Amino acid sequence: MKIVICTKKDLAACLALNRLLDGLAGRHDVFVVLSDYVLEAEKADGHAARLVAHERDMVLDHVFPFLDRLYPDGSSAACATYAGLQARYGVSMELWGPMRLPQARDAMRDIAPDVIISCRYDYVFQEDVLALPRLGTYGLHPGALPALQGLCSPFRAMQRGDRRSGCTLFHLDSGLDTGPVVEIGWADVAYDRSVLWNFVQTYFAGIDTLMRHLPTLEQSRRLPARAQDPARRQYFTYPTEEEFREFSRRGGHLVLPGDYLELLSWFLPDGLRDAQLPALEKLVSSVAH
Repeated sequence: MKIVICTKKDLAACLALNRLLDGLAGRHDVFVVLSDYVLEAEKADGHAARLVAHERDMVLDHVFPFLDRLYPDGSSAACATYAGLQARYGVSMELWGPMRLPQARDAMRDIAPDVIISCRYDYVFQEDVLALPRLGTYGLHPGALPALQGLCSPFRAMQRGDRRSGCTLFHLDSGLDTGPVVEIGWADVAYDRSVLWNFVQTYFAGIDTLMRHLPTLEQSRRLPARAQDPARRQYFTYPTEEEFREFSRRGGHLVLPGDYLELLSWFLPDGLRDAQLPALEKLVSSVAH
């Protein structure tokens, strides 16, 4: 199959892309479309800015360049940077603008994918793009649909005290998280861990669910799905400053140093035991303030 993965440039997306390519590259012809859009709400206050700084800015501006200098030809680490993934799998990877732009839509038509997978992607797909793949366009939403539509769903799951955080595999339509649901993958919420850590685990649960359904697509069949119950839909905006503050007052953490370093250690060949870990830790500490 010819598969297009649409995702963004940040830490959680890169880790998710590693998981996706591990299951798809080599078996199928994969093309990766990247986005780099940042919502105004993601930098609207100190809590939001700290989260996006760790998710995106520190990683793209400092950590990944550090790793790419260390391993210009890739490495044997469990995970790789965007450049490392291209070296490891030989996949094509391009940064596109919004999918509504004619050049982006024309480029997708030229690829003529059998399947499109949207995982942590910034832009809405128009009807003509959704209709392109013969086997469907699928989203991986890090929330249990239809109850957790919208933004930052793992935070909402933790805010509510849920036992599990769900990542929904669903058919994309022109709405926001409204398409028919294939299946929800579940990850236990670790309340001693950070929102960022639980975000990553939630995506992994959804990707594992997609991989279980991959044989159906490989048999040239679309994935069966059920329509969402409109009565159960609830859409959440990005958390407000007061919501972040209340979450912190109740003992929640957006980012924890130990979690963060462990996630980054996956990009080192020997993980937390790697000889480069102290240098990486020093780099993170120097740009975190």
